[in-house]
Order: sequence, then C-alpha cells, then structure tokens
Amino acid sequence: MKVLVYFQSKNKYSSFEGTRLRKSIKGALEMSGVEHTNNIVDNYDLIHLLSPFDENKINDANENHIPVVVSALQCECDPDASFLEYKSSDGKREINLTNKALRFLNKASIVLVSDKRAKEFLINEGITSEIQICTPGINLARFDFSKEDEKMIFYRYFGEETNKNLVMAIGDYQTADGLNAFVGAAKKNPKVLFYYFGPCSIKKAKNQIKKIAKSAPKNVKFVGNVPDDVYRSALLNAKIFMFPSYRPCGIVSLFEAMAAKCQIIARAQSVTFSDIIKDGENAYIGKFSETLTSLVKDYLDGKLVPTIENAYKEVCKYPLVQVGETLKKYYQELINLKNYREEQQDD
Repeated sequence: MKVLVYFQSKNKYSSFEGTRLRKSIKGALEMSGVEHTNNIVDNYDLIHLLSPFDENKINDANENHIPVVVSALQCECDPDASFLEYKSSDGKREINLTNKALRFLNKASIVLVSDKRAKEFLINEGITSEIQICTPGINLARFDFSKEDEKMIFYRYFGEETNKNLVMAIGDYQTADGLNAFVGAAKKNPKVLFYYFGPCSIKKAKNQIKKIAKSAPKNVKFVGNVPDDVYRSALLNAKIFMFPSYRPCGIVSLFEAMAAKCQIIARAQSVTFSDIIKDGENAYIGKFSETLTSLVKDYLDGKLVPTIENAYKEVCKYPLVQVGETLKKYYQELINLKNYREEQQDD
C-alpha cells in the first residue's frame, strides 16, 4: 500500500494549518508502517487530500479508479484548506459549505472529520459520501518543555523581553471576525505580549484588518509566515491561546495549544466542531467579545483556576500511532473494495 498525501498551500506557509496537518498525517503513517509520498507523479494506490481547491486531483483519481480520502473541516484557519463560507444577515452569522467544497466532498470515497458535530453538519449540508470520525493526532514529542533553547527562539526571533508573558491567537487575515476581542484583551493587559499569527503578511490583509492593527496598542503584534520552530516556541511560551474568531478553529491549532499546555480561552462559535472542549473543565469559553476580554484579564490576574492539565490529558488520548492505525484501516478497506470491484468486472 502506498498513499499520496497531498496538500500545497499557495504561499508555501511553513507553519500554517494545512501544512501542519499534512505533516501530522505523514508522521502517523510512518508509525504504522504505511508507505507514503507527496510527489504527484509517483505511483500510488490511494490519495489523501486536505483542500477543496484540489478538485482536479480528485477528478484525476476518480477517472483512474483510485480511492480518495479527504480530511475536512480540520484546518479552517487556513484559507487554502477551508471548506466553509460565512454570511451575515440581520446580525446573525451563517456557516455553510462552499459550493466548491460540496461538489468536492461528494466525489470522495470517504470523508474524515474530527467529531460527531462535524459529521452531522456535513450530512445536513448534503454530503452523500461516506463520513467517518478520525481525529487528527498529536506528536507530543514536538512539545518538550525541558528544552530551554527552543523556548528562547520566540524571544530572539522577535526581539522581545523574556520576562514578559505571552498571549497568542491564530486566524485568517481576510476576515476581521473576533479581532476586537483580542485587541480588547491587550488593552486591559498592557504589560503582556499579544501575538496574532496569520497565513500572510499583515500588509496583504484586508483594509478592515489594517485599521484594527493601526489602532491596536503597542503590545499587539500581527505577524504572518514564520518558521515552524518559531511558532512552536511561541506555543511553549504562551500563557493563553485565544480562539477569538466567530469561525470554527482548526483542530490542528487547538491540539497543538493543548499539547503545549497553553490555557485555552475560546469564543463559543470557534469550537463549534470541537466535542472535546468543555467550558470550565479544559478551557474557558465565552460567547461575546467582552466576556473573552474579561476571561483573559481574570486568568492573567490569577482569578481563574488553570485548566491546562485537563486539556493536556485530553489531547494525550490521540497519539499519532493510534491515528495511523485508524487511517491504515480505512485505506485498506477502500483498496480491498476497489480490488473486489475490478475482480467482478473481470468476471
């Protein structure tokens, strides 16, 4: 069995979600002894895709009778791997699959999602392909708290003082959803660093984002593409990882924050597809921007009990080797079905 694990971001982000999910899948397959490639011209038995923008790849695979696995709704902070569109009407925000994503997913042999709510959402949106739950795993070895040199990378890279606390968040610079909560929290905590990581330079962001960035206090930094070790170093230093967006967060970013023992503070809408997140148990959740701002302030002031250990125990339930075995099972079933159909046709 040989699997093509394919994802290509437009701007080759080194630390954004689609790229990190691809790396996680490849790591899981290596632990389970499954041969894989990322070269589209190689010979392979099955293709695993992560983005609805790869419709040409799924069309080619179907034409050549190659089974296709798609991981969906797992990298929604990454514009190159997002399946959703957002509309506002009468003060309400609606989330739907894009037409491209709907067409793409209905061409897949099997669609993998992180939890039951995501599966129900896809069914309600009209997905008729088989849908299974396969939560992406986490390589805990990437978050070694004993390596002080790795923790220092963030401060050296950005030239920050090492005695300052850090709050970080991640999101797409093509929407301003939730940024006011992030900036509001920074205003209430002027001695704390607030870093927001996006998939591109702030110079390429929409004008609405630029206006928010210009009005933000000096302790707020909006940064784009950074090397993976810099992003991981930020995680190891962050006291809080905020998910302030109204859009569902990527499970990749969520798991990494939990593994790095960051305190999760999230907007309720951002954990729409995250069954494992429970308010007061392994995270703090608020619906409104004012609530999120207050939660950050209270936590930094020591008024809230940390939930990081519970979050860490939860994410430890999803080791890469377990994910690899699950993927291997689904892959083999699809290949067996393909072989059976070919035998039937030969008869």
